[in-house]
Amino acid sequence: MTKLRLYLTINYAFSAFSGTTMLLFSEQLNQIFHFSDPLLFPIIGANLLVFAVFVFYVTGWQIEKSGLVKLISLMDAGWVVGSVFLLLFGPFGISPIGLWIIGIVAVWIGFLGYKQYSNL
Repeated sequence: MTKLRLYLTINYAFSAFSGTTMLLFSEQLNQIFHFSDPLLFPIIGANLLVFAVFVFYVTGWQIEKSGLVKLISLMDAGWVVGSVFLLLFGPFGISPIGLWIIGIVAVWIGFLGYKQYSNL
């Protein structure tokens, strides 16, 4: 398995896991993050599952198309930028543990995006 394929595989597996977790445990996540919107985590989770399917497709059948891999890395960068915004400005009254989770996931996604891009 090439390094690029490895990092893309980790990306889609983590995205699928995260999306499924958000769909199945949205009430618990709302409590952890101090959110009250019952649709927030299911919407993010469903979008993560769509992203995971896209990354899975690229990994299996389109990995030679560097533009698609760059797009995935760009979307990862967008996640990181959004996370940094949440961490810096705290616009929604996110709990301290929620902020830690956002920060840890942002570092992880940033790492995956960087490794994907650098292994093109």
